[in-house]
Amino acid sequence: MTHTTHDRTRPADAASGSDRLDPEAAPRDGADGPRRPRPSAPPALTRGARVSALVAVGVVIVYIATTILMAVPQNDATRALTAPARPFFSQQWNVFAPSIQKASRFLEVQSQWRDESGALVKSDWIPVTESEYGASEGQLQGSRTNKQSANLVKTYMTRYQALSTEQQEVVRDTFIRRTDTGYAAKTADSLIEQLSGLEDGTRGRVISFLRHEYVVKEFATYWSTAYFGRDVERVRWRVVTTRPNDFDRRLDDARQYEPSVRTFGWRHVDDVIDPQALSVYQSVVERYAR
Repeated sequence: MTHTTHDRTRPADAASGSDRLDPEAAPRDGADGPRRPRPSAPPALTRGARVSALVAVGVVIVYIATTILMAVPQNDATRALTAPARPFFSQQWNVFAPSIQKASRFLEVQSQWRDESGALVKSDWIPVTESEYGASEGQLQGSRTNKQSANLVKTYMTRYQALSTEQQEVVRDTFIRRTDTGYAAKTADSLIEQLSGLEDGTRGRVISFLRHEYVVKEFATYWSTAYFGRDVERVRWRVVTTRPNDFDRRLDDARQYEPSVRTFGWRHVDDVIDPQALSVYQSVVERYAR
């Protein structure tokens, strides 16, 4: 038996050993094609590119530095440094809510009752809204009853501001009349005629205000009765309006705007107190207002 040995020749396109071992050898395009040139190093940056890069880095550094200066607690030095940039960097409180309330109103109530000798005793002012807000501390979403007076006074002041200047002066006065047997509340009809006679075409606004006026008087009466435990004869209230500091002075300890106080005159209490309703107010007073 004969053995035929086939001569295994290397293919013509195979690289030689010297080519494989030579790291400097350039690759070929094909079997017999020319060697491809090695890729050249990237060109150096031009002068204009370097200047542009430096300017961009400088702008970023200035922006970051200005942002930091405006975020830290403000003093005269930082305000002076950032004054030119404030129109472009500054923001207001409404960045957090488009219709943010610009002022907070607090209802405070005062009352009078008769002592054993029949003399009128005047109480201190009760911070009703502040007490209700205290009931919400530590709660992510407080109950609506915890802002009852805040909602009440918001509507009341909206209707008050719809009146004319002369009408506003009248409603800030006392709504008590003298009778043969003592004192009584002014009637609704007499108040409507008096107020609407001061400004033509305002009868509807007057009636709307007086309706809410009655609600505020009832609310103040129940709060005073529950708070002092007396048979209250007269009540009055005042609206304290506070405004927060401007955004760029939000970290200042000093108050930028002083609170404004608008006091409404005495109202005579001639209503029958519902014991069941009074017990609800007594519960709130005992828990949050003492």
